[in-house]
Amino acid sequence: MVITAGPGAAALPEGGRVDFARLRRERRARLLEAMGEAGLDALVLGRPANITYASGARQLWTAGARPFGPGAVVMAGSGEVHLLSTWDDGVPEEISHDHLFGLSWNPGRIAANLAAIPGMASAARIGTDGWSPGAGSLITSVAAGAEVVDAGPALAAARGTKTGDELACLRTAAAAAEAGMTALVEALRPGVTERQLMGVRAAAMARLGLPTPPMEAAACVLGSGDEAAGGGHAGAGGGAGGTPVRLRRLVSDRAAGAGDMVALTAGALYAGYEATLSRTWLVGPEAGSAGSASAGQREMAARARALCDERVAACRPGPVSGRLGPHEWAGSEPVAWGVGLGMEPPLLGAGLGAGTVLAAGMTLVVQAWAEGGPGGAGGALEADAVLVGAEGPERLTRFASCPALRPN
Repeated sequence: MVITAGPGAAALPEGGRVDFARLRRERRARLLEAMGEAGLDALVLGRPANITYASGARQLWTAGARPFGPGAVVMAGSGEVHLLSTWDDGVPEEISHDHLFGLSWNPGRIAANLAAIPGMASAARIGTDGWSPGAGSLITSVAAGAEVVDAGPALAAARGTKTGDELACLRTAAAAAEAGMTALVEALRPGVTERQLMGVRAAAMARLGLPTPPMEAAACVLGSGDEAAGGGHAGAGGGAGGTPVRLRRLVSDRAAGAGDMVALTAGALYAGYEATLSRTWLVGPEAGSAGSASAGQREMAARARALCDERVAACRPGPVSGRLGPHEWAGSEPVAWGVGLGMEPPLLGAGLGAGTVLAAGMTLVVQAWAEGGPGGAGGALEADAVLVGAEGPERLTRFASCPALRPN
């Protein structure tokens, strides 16, 4: 993990709706409170989202897998954050230069950097958000006899409900995601491929000055929805001979045809906070045109929208059991998941999250899928970002459904 960007305000996220200094201060206060409740003397963090939550430092985006390593250390006694960084560019001013430790491939040097952190050697209980074969020996070599535990529960307690500034970030991300959805709808036309639509969405985010969207798939061509009755067409939504097309999360070069239903997904990141929405749209004869839907297509879309609305309405404080059940779904997809600095707990779906208790201030993405006829051809996908409110749920994404697929 390499951290970059600068001590000046211009190098860190800024905006009129968000007080980022307050956001960082309140996040650290929540984290230290959760550490106290869990009896943790120190946190050793390696996951990028947790490092961002604890430090607020801007991180250099990297791709690929890497072993767990200490990217940030939080000490309960002093309340201070120590950060892996090759320089202080992009590091908030509250983290002083002497609280930075450099990148090294030498385990001995890494251990020495950790041992130099005041209070680390005497820590009795250390939480960590990751593990690798050498991680345990590295930590215990620095803090002999320390109990090393999973920091997941403490991190979930700190990050689960959002502050006002975090919600402002999420609302900004939701607005950007809706701008991405607008670009997708405007580009939808016969012959456009899923891969081209992925480029359209990426370009829309670039125009807003935002990073790469947080998911790959922007579109899945689902077909006309009539293939089960033998009406499929090769080269567009249906496979050869009317083979049913199901929801896919990996893009292909499949092209949309006039009359096809296409599941569109737009997501955006703002200051690390993510919002996502999905809508199913009917391909018209020209770019951005509505087209004419069949009764079966409208029925599928209505089922998906109604189920999504039902799940949004269930996002209220209290146990989720029986309210966000799997119902009708495609494969092993979740029904809902926490969202904030990327994907967060809880994860709800078939056999998952039955004991989850929602609290006011939590944010989720809720989704619903309705399949086609007896052959399962076609389908409709709807998803929204939602705030669990004390008085009821609030949709953070409010993009309208496809006019052509609404009931007559």
